[in-house]
Amino acid sequence: MRIALVVDRFDPQAGGLEQWTCSLAGFLAARGHDVHVLTFLQAAHALPVTVHVLPLPRGRWDIVARARLVARAVAGLDAAVVHDTGTGWSGDVFHPQTGSRRLSQARLVATHPPLLRLRALVSPVSIGRRWQMARLERRQVRGARRVIAVSRRVRAQLIAQHGLAEARIAVIHNGVDTARFAPERLAGLRQGARDRLGLGGAVTFLAAAYNLHLKGLDTALRALAQLVGAGAEVRLLVAGGVPDAGWLGLASKLGVRERVAFLGPVAAMESLFAAADALVHPTRWDACSLSVIEAGAAGLPVITTAMDGAAELVAEGCSGYVLPDPEDAGALAARMHRLLDPGLRGRLGAAAHAASAAHDLRHNLAAVEAVLIDAARIAG
Repeated sequence: MRIALVVDRFDPQAGGLEQWTCSLAGFLAARGHDVHVLTFLQAAHALPVTVHVLPLPRGRWDIVARARLVARAVAGLDAAVVHDTGTGWSGDVFHPQTGSRRLSQARLVATHPPLLRLRALVSPVSIGRRWQMARLERRQVRGARRVIAVSRRVRAQLIAQHGLAEARIAVIHNGVDTARFAPERLAGLRQGARDRLGLGGAVTFLAAAYNLHLKGLDTALRALAQLVGAGAEVRLLVAGGVPDAGWLGLASKLGVRERVAFLGPVAAMESLFAAADALVHPTRWDACSLSVIEAGAAGLPVITTAMDGAAELVAEGCSGYVLPDPEDAGALAARMHRLLDPGLRGRLGAAAHAASAAHDLRHNLAAVEAVLIDAARIAG
């Protein structure tokens, strides 16, 4: 079956969406499908050799103009089914991995300080972009034969926003390469990683986020300060976003600057999962956090929030904790304090690892393939 995949950037060394799309392309090609990828930016390094990459013209296109370019390219491809994660409006299967882009943007703006929030709300550029997002998303959901939501929370969001029939939406949570993060594999990395990071015997929490404010790093720092104030020997590793003077200043003001390692972008996260004792992810919005699923695969207990679609995969008090309010540093500190107990960490981590088997990447890709086949059947 000829399958078209539409993605802004096709690069196995870029972000989570791009890596996942490369994995999907390779998986579908290995299953015997004729896979064509339409993209505005192709990686220069190795890609699945059995996949046809069709570069789209690059330029300063707005998101609606980009969708028109995609539509023209799709029309000439004669694909049985088109999968799109949000670039065009011609997908038979619409798979928005960040949920509703318009609502996700609104949640991001809501986390800004008051002056920046006001500027974002009244700026002509921002107003125009919100209008474009709304227009694009309406066409995406109305034109798709099937929609894939990465969590039940995202499904509810799409139904409320667009009045979609629930039967059109398949919920497929994100998947990760569980073998990559298997505890038995990470065990051999642990001591070396902890020595390099100078962790000593401290209980170490990991936060993984590029947008540090959206993912609640300020809440995590305040919770860490409460633990340090109570005499706990703890550390926090921050991977992903690069801190500015404001973040460093907040850590210093809270008295935890020496307890926090800001590591920036990390290509191989295995060593950090090996070094850590638990993951903290007090996010203000996440459609379905990959880091939460990766931590479970690594056998680490997780603390996240009800604003994270991946919280649906966390059994409260059994494999981790789900906070109702991402602003509540006291509640986060209380859960982190419980995880100072190595016995409890071990029990919760073992349960998280057992649950992660259902969210292996190959299960995820096979479920997406089934939706693509169903959409092709509907199309005749």
